Amino acid sequence: MHGLRADHNSGSSLGTSRWLEAIWEPSAKIHTLPGGLDMLDVNGDGDVRLVSTDLGSVNANSTKIRVYKGSDQITEHNMVDAPCGVAGFYTENGEPRSAVLAAGAGSSVYIFKNLRPFFKYCLPHLEAHPKEREIWHKAGLEEELNVLTLADDLDSLLKELGAAAISPRTLKFLSMDVNLRMSFAEQYRRIPLIKNNAVTALGVIRKDSWNDPACSCLIIGTENREILVLDPRAFTVMDKHLLKWPPVSFATTGLWAGDGRIMVVGRDGNIGAIRRGSPVKLWEKLEAPIVAISVLNGDGAAVAIMDGTLLGFSKKGIKVWSINVPGIILDMVSLPVPQSGLSLLAVSTAGYGVRIYDGKHHVDTIKTMEPVSAIKYGRMGQEERAMAMVTVSGGLCVKILKRTADFSIHNTIFSVTPNGGTKFVIPKKTRLFVEQTIRERSEAKKIHNTFQQGFLRLRLTIAKNALDLLTGCENTGLDPISLEANVLGLGPNYRIQILITNISDGLSDTGLFIVCRGENTEVNPRVVNLPLLPSGIPIPITIDATLINRISGKVQVLLCKKDKSKPLTFTNVILPAAEEEIEV
Repeated sequence: MHGLRADHNSGSSLGTSRWLEAIWEPSAKIHTLPGGLDMLDVNGDGDVRLVSTDLGSVNANSTKIRVYKGSDQITEHNMVDAPCGVAGFYTENGEPRSAVLAAGAGSSVYIFKNLRPFFKYCLPHLEAHPKEREIWHKAGLEEELNVLTLADDLDSLLKELGAAAISPRTLKFLSMDVNLRMSFAEQYRRIPLIKNNAVTALGVIRKDSWNDPACSCLIIGTENREILVLDPRAFTVMDKHLLKWPPVSFATTGLWAGDGRIMVVGRDGNIGAIRRGSPVKLWEKLEAPIVAISVLNGDGAAVAIMDGTLLGFSKKGIKVWSINVPGIILDMVSLPVPQSGLSLLAVSTAGYGVRIYDGKHHVDTIKTMEPVSAIKYGRMGQEERAMAMVTVSGGLCVKILKRTADFSIHNTIFSVTPNGGTKFVIPKKTRLFVEQTIRERSEAKKIHNTFQQGFLRLRLTIAKNALDLLTGCENTGLDPISLEANVLGLGPNYRIQILITNISDGLSDTGLFIVCRGENTEVNPRVVNLPLLPSGIPIPITIDATLINRISGKVQVLLCKKDKSKPLTFTNVILPAAEEEIEV
């Protein structure tokens, strides 16, 4: 084990080291990118391992999933395609042994359980362009294939549509040597043309519980501009959202079954948020490509972009602050510190080490010997606050945040006079109050309009509820009538017997009738007019009901009056599923 040299002298207030050096292994030979690290209890024994994707060196070109216990590699899995990232999650609430690992590569997501292959989810194939399908179909019908004509047609289509709209078969055919095209075309020309989708990003979001460990849903981003949310037990698609750009990274907050949100960034600089059952809400289109996105306190998000800018967004997508970070940003990760109520950011930069930010305030710096290409913060082994870092040359470094670490040096802002002397100190809460006041002054019209819209909606809701109450009071003056329904038969043909009883002292009103509404059921008759109902004498009515298919049905019986828009009373009748006929 080697020690990693760390220097925190980025200022007079940043001199005290807040990190313990745990591991420095320069010969680990891990070549990974942002999103390629995770920490997960893969064996369910309470000992969290570090999981990393390894893209391989330039010469080796062998991609793997590697699992580490401390600085020792305990297992590895070879991958057919280069993995775009890994994500660990649990399939059951309160069940540590249900931890699984997902790795996205090519057009598939590989699920590992107990460090063994468990399931493979394949993305559906895409439809190739009609013109391209027509060219290959025409080539498959010819008895003697003309390779030159096929190459010219496909080359013209490539220039017309671009490489993004062309299938891999065509691209490989056009990139081959002229002498090899004939054998390739003969092999594939009669095979139906398909276009494979590709996984671009992976993420997880809690499903319906805040307990630890909690069941989480797997999020998959595709090259076809889709976001798929998979069920954690059956690994089937729960929700599907369409975007206008390919997603490359996710950050999640909340519960997906409640008010959870998926914050997503695109390859071309778009950033937005998605809620369950709602389309994507575009926050902003940035001028430069995005490197990483992380969650901040208050359900906000921080975004690092390639031009060296770090941006902070509120949970509604409003840009609240922006700072310039020295050097090129390589990766970024959140550092939650629950003991002090902070949510810090660790930003890896080329030539300036790993810089720690509290919002837009720089609070610490870890200078490393080499630039860090990927960071992951969380529990590792038995330590709750470990930060694993992989350098660009393949070295592995792990640091542990001290329990006594104090990042409160920037909780107050010092107002400095031009000659360098301190004039006064503004507490953090006061500064937030002043910023909120300035915002209210600058956006007074917008805030007033929002208040008026909410006030008008409140008045409209109260008026609707008052109208419903008044209408209900009018209906209470009618003589009470009870409905009782019984189901006869074994199915699929049933008979519903309805007993209508006037439980008042006098005769019922005129103009009463019965309406039957069927779900997955054919009802005959649907409407039955009622005579005058004497007091205390049940009147039987028979209705025939037939199930449309072999699942259960439902019939809603409503008692209505001709001069009333709402039914006086109703009852629901459930028809059980018909039993299958058994041949003897």
